[in-house]
Amino acid sequence: MAGAVSVVLASCTPSTSEIRGSYVSPKEYSDYTCDELAEERQKLIAEAKEIGDLQEENAEMDKAFVAGFLLVSMPLLVGTAFTKNREEEFALLKGKFQAVHEMQYDKNCEVPDEIRNQVFYTTPPKEEPKLQPSKR
Repeated sequence: MAGAVSVVLASCTPSTSEIRGSYVSPKEYSDYTCDELAEERQKLIAEAKEIGDLQEENAEMDKAFVAGFLLVSMPLLVGTAFTKNREEEFALLKGKFQAVHEMQYDKNCEVPDEIRNQVFYTTPPKEEPKLQPSKR
């Protein structure tokens, strides 16, 4: 049983906070102007929001499947195969964002504080399920 639990836990989709960025050389952006770097930065933030939200949703679904497996039976393990792990895609975006950030610094680009302090990605807040009023 312990081996099965290990297999189930290993198959889980990681949350975005557990994903390390892939290395992307800042030199990849050396031909970009400061304006182009700023545009690329905003594009990466938007893509990270989209991919990150999907990754978080899938990580939550996998955790629910694992909980079901541990409480009920093996067939729920199959459910983890239906969630798409976007770990590599998110890691690449994280790496590109860091490379753009470094190139902006290297080129002494003026980056307003509100842009500089912009977070690459934050986990969406969890919403409590809405309870339906009972009909009496």
